[in-house]
Amino acid sequence: MLTSMMQQSTVEPPPAPPSPDQLAEQIRAQVEAARLQAEVAREQGQAARDAAREAARQAAREAAGLGRSNAPGEAIVVQPPFTPDMIPPQVVDITTSFFVMLAFIIVGLPLARAWARRLDRKAVPAQVDAGVASQLQRIENAVETMAIEVERISEAQRYMARLETERGGGREAASLRSGQR
Repeated sequence: MLTSMMQQSTVEPPPAPPSPDQLAEQIRAQVEAARLQAEVAREQGQAARDAAREAARQAAREAAGLGRSNAPGEAIVVQPPFTPDMIPPQVVDITTSFFVMLAFIIVGLPLARAWARRLDRKAVPAQVDAGVASQLQRIENAVETMAIEVERISEAQRYMARLETERGGGREAASLRSGQR
């Protein structure tokens, strides 16, 4: 028994340290194994993403009630349900602008017409009093009378000037006049 124990208790010598070439080969093998594991994990991740996208598309189709499969890359349009109390803000702005414009027209149009009529009434000349009108008539008649008299005087002067030139000049006419006096 003792011999059998001894044989079992023999210690095996430690393995010899690997050489640098063996170490480099082991490192390369481990790096290659890690690279293959990463590539497999990447492919599994891509497959999981694709499956999640397809599940989301299917859920959207079922929610929209389409139930048919879309081609890859085709857009899915899902409209939210419309409720009567939901009004877009642009509609509120347009409606407000319309009613403000309508009120402005209803109030502004009669005011504009009244202002235009007032301007038209001011354009009519004021009536002249009867006394002023008679004075103006007398002044007009007096001016016409003076104009006629001035015309007669100028005609008489032209006639006299023509007679003097026909009789032989201005000197003889002057001596005749002085002799007649």
